[in-house]
Amino acid sequence: MSGSRVVTLDEELRHGIAIWPRLTHPGPGEPDLILASAGDLPAEALTTLARRLRAERPDLRLRCVHVHDLTTLAEDGTRPLALAPDAFARHFGTRAPIVLATSGHPADIHALLGRRHPGPRLTVLGYRDPGRPVSQAHLRQLCGLDDPGLWQLAITLTNTPKEIPA
Repeated sequence: MSGSRVVTLDEELRHGIAIWPRLTHPGPGEPDLILASAGDLPAEALTTLARRLRAERPDLRLRCVHVHDLTTLAEDGTRPLALAPDAFARHFGTRAPIVLATSGHPADIHALLGRRHPGPRLTVLGYRDPGRPVSQAHLRQLCGLDDPGLWQLAITLTNTPKEIPA
């Protein structure tokens, strides 16, 4: 394991959350898109998406975050690992669209965020009950974690028209 991966894992375990430097554009400022994962399958899906975006859209500034403990998302002061407002902004920005993929139910994420909810800039992808047995590929598609679906979402979120200066 490389040194940066060990440091990142240590940060995830101590703080419940970490920015993944190997997939994040360096430097200060707001990214164009924030990809946040909670769980192994979502992490795998968003890592694949981040690599493709970096290859095909090198101008796009990404921040990739992994949430090891969902309670970090809770409102400050409500849980031991809940992020303070400045740490929350450092991980999730203040203006960039956020795609948060989880192995759980999206409604649980929205409820956990409470009043600090980033509003319309947040898209939560997660488990949706298919109502019957389905293949893993179909379940990934149903949950929005399939490669074509994630690619389309990322392109849609980052191709929004910019305001034209007057």
